Amino acid sequence: MNQITHPVIAATMLAVYALGCGNQESPQPSASSTVPLPQSLIAAAAPANAVGVVEARKNVEPGARIVITGYIGGRVDPFVDNRAAFTLADAKALVRCDANPDDHCKTPWDACCETHEKLKTSIATVQAVDDGGLVLKQTLKGFGGIKPGSYVTVQGKVAPGATSDALVINAEKIHLTPAQ
Repeated sequence: MNQITHPVIAATMLAVYALGCGNQESPQPSASSTVPLPQSLIAAAAPANAVGVVEARKNVEPGARIVITGYIGGRVDPFVDNRAAFTLADAKALVRCDANPDDHCKTPWDACCETHEKLKTSIATVQAVDDGGLVLKQTLKGFGGIKPGSYVTVQGKVAPGATSDALVINAEKIHLTPAQ
């Protein structure tokens, strides 16, 4: 995938988040690969030295190794249909709706109680790619127990073309962590 495509995907996803907490259609990446999801993507142990999304966005360097943590969320459906990508929300910066005592939200991971600006600055895109950098053509939803609201730690590389406004991580390992 060329250097322009990754930020375009991320920017498109961010634009959808800016529209609100509704159930909008997920954007579709323009280039993808039919390579199956590798079982090695799911890690048994959490990688060390993880940072939250907000911290990671302070120093985005494409190609740099990164370990980032949060929960799968930031919108009603944080997964991209038919693509191995999801939105990672900063668990320290964003309050999940189920953290509010009187909230009865059916999708607490969407953090719709937060402002659009805060959501926009507290999320990143995580994607699984093939050896050529193309996003894999199947969803990560359900893979290895991954679901909306799951707390995860992701080890990977900052995608080519990623910026502090559109942080995209090419995942090498995803570890499901206990609820926080």
